[in-house]
Amino acid sequence: MGKEIIYRTGFGFDLHRFEKGRKLFIGGAEIKHDKGFAGHSDGDIVLHAVCDAALGAVCAGDLGVYFPSEDKKIKGVSSAVIAKRVVKILKEKKARIVHIDATLITESPKMKPHYAAVRKSMDNIFGAGFDNISFKSKSHEGIGEIGRGEAAMCQCAVTVQLER
Repeated sequence: MGKEIIYRTGFGFDLHRFEKGRKLFIGGAEIKHDKGFAGHSDGDIVLHAVCDAALGAVCAGDLGVYFPSEDKKIKGVSSAVIAKRVVKILKEKKARIVHIDATLITESPKMKPHYAAVRKSMDNIFGAGFDNISFKSKSHEGIGEIGRGEAAMCQCAVTVQLER
């Protein structure tokens, strides 16, 4: 009897305020900007949302299970390190990411010039293939904290392939 291959999709979401004096990381790529994301780690909301979606697809909880914000040892950790740990968790569950569709919602910086760099960075981290990673950005039309440029959010769907 052969191995069964199944596909599952998980949904991810993250939101952080901007903070002056921090570097801005989006999908593992450093983007020049006057502020970065506040957070226990480097605050990369795209990687956080992708990781939560991937963990959800294999019913393995969320990032807080593996990287609790109370853990002082991981203060300031790169989200790429977190994401690589999630890739290992997926491998342990005989799963791998086969598609990512991420949408960043922010007023600034304007992301279109950075789409390819973010996709390449995420491919380097997750190994899903550049052509299997969608990354886009939308405005919040001046509404609320995101619209005022005080925060940003990311929503994404991640499809994983599981071997049983």
